[in-house]
Amino acid sequence: MLDTTSLSDKIESQLKREILAGDLAPGQRLTIDDIAGRLQVSAMPVRDAVRRLDGLGFLKVAPRRGVYVEDFDQTRFRHTMAVRIALECLAVELAAPRIPKEQILAARETYQRGGQHFIKTGDLSMLVECDNLLHDLIVSHSQNPLLISIMGQLQDLIDWAHHIVARLQPQGKYDALPEHLEILDVLLERDIAKTQTALRKHLQHTLQRTLRAWDQSPE
Repeated sequence: MLDTTSLSDKIESQLKREILAGDLAPGQRLTIDDIAGRLQVSAMPVRDAVRRLDGLGFLKVAPRRGVYVEDFDQTRFRHTMAVRIALECLAVELAAPRIPKEQILAARETYQRGGQHFIKTGDLSMLVECDNLLHDLIVSHSQNPLLISIMGQLQDLIDWAHHIVARLQPQGKYDALPEHLEILDVLLERDIAKTQTALRKHLQHTLQRTLRAWDQSPE
């Protein structure tokens, strides 16, 4: 298949991966020329990528000072989660009547397999892989392109925060398992209000778990 991804999109994805992985540290100063030289590209697509990452909150373009990697603190995480809760509850209202029953059941089985695998082996990889399965299922079936687009941008910030604290709460994915199963159970009933309540509770617990891990960090 022909790769139609633009060069600036590829640069944006590469820089975002480096920020998420911690290879580019908060507060680190970057220059367009350095990025272009390292990635062996021209300056123009780098400028486009940097401008978009500035808009997404990954980079900060300071006039006459340069480009800096943004920080992700607890206040920013709270704001991100508040928006996520509001948007995903809206997505539930739109998606609950539309999600095929077999897809809900398949998602439930995937979560259960991941949990059983962790209990048997101590390996969280299956739960990590399906962590966003439920949320993606709900958002994608909202059939609202604007909501889907906004959630895609928000997910980048959520992933950033999760990378920061994953090492501090390695069992977080397993702790969320019963919450995911509860949401899927009420989603099977097509009960919008119950699903919204279960989803809101799950995301609030996620926020609380993350902030506790953050507070316990020695850094």
